[in-house]
Amino acid sequence: MPVVSDINKEYFGEDKKKTYIKDDFAETLRAAIQREVILHVLVEVSKARHSEEEHENGSVSFGDFDPDNAGLLMNIFETHEKGFMLDIRQLLTPRETGAGGKFIKDIQVLKVEDFIDFYKNSKRIPPILLGDWINTRTKNKSIKGVDFIDNNHAKIKRAVNYLVEKARIFQSEGYYNKIVNEYQALEFHKDRQPEKYDVYEESSDLSYIIIKKTTRSRKSKVKTSIISDCLNDFAETVMAYQDLIANNTSFFNSDWPLDVYIERTFALFYKEIPNDIKKKVVQDTTKYLRRSIEIVGWNHKNN
Repeated sequence: MPVVSDINKEYFGEDKKKTYIKDDFAETLRAAIQREVILHVLVEVSKARHSEEEHENGSVSFGDFDPDNAGLLMNIFETHEKGFMLDIRQLLTPRETGAGGKFIKDIQVLKVEDFIDFYKNSKRIPPILLGDWINTRTKNKSIKGVDFIDNNHAKIKRAVNYLVEKARIFQSEGYYNKIVNEYQALEFHKDRQPEKYDVYEESSDLSYIIIKKTTRSRKSKVKTSIISDCLNDFAETVMAYQDLIANNTSFFNSDWPLDVYIERTFALFYKEIPNDIKKKVVQDTTKYLRRSIEIVGWNHKNN
């Protein structure tokens, strides 16, 4: 059974040769935002795509006319999504040491006594009690930390129960199965489930040639709402742990301000995207990924 010090070392360690859950979370969050930007660009570049063109002499040409390269961008998006799924898998897997999914499993077995022992042995005060500790020390400078911890057993227990419940709720949502399992079964292996794909065929029968086009796509889609819920719920679980343990648990990530990050991601594409769409992406990201961007500090402008 893991103890608090083991969890701190495995998931919030300081070995620069390793990555920890804060690194995996930030990587996944960045990829999720990039994904949204690409999806909005894809919508815009697809508007000019058409299958026939009429010429001045009255003749008509048939084909796939794609002046803004929507087809190419779709290929880029699908490649990006595979990488994104690897990021999510690395964050959520319950079997690998140091992964977020295993963190969720490990903290569910923690008891209040595990935290009490940690505080007493490490001579640390939980963040949720720092204000009380300062007030108590002002009134009674002789009080010992171990006595203060014992006197606040009930408050610590409530915080531990809340943490464990958040972890249980997260696991009960089955995010790994909803987001990763079916995707990797279909995309990371050769075809074994043909019934899970839609195949659409169309043909243009011209006087001199027959053009056939086949489109194959997964029936199941990766929903943005599930990704947002997953990241936000994970962030809230980590925040509950941060209320109990302060040392090295910060997820703050030095990066551009959120709106600048989104603007520069849009700038990677030559297609000029209307400002109202860019603003909508910023607003939607702030709204639907609020807890996620709060935990990494992206809701604050850099000075």
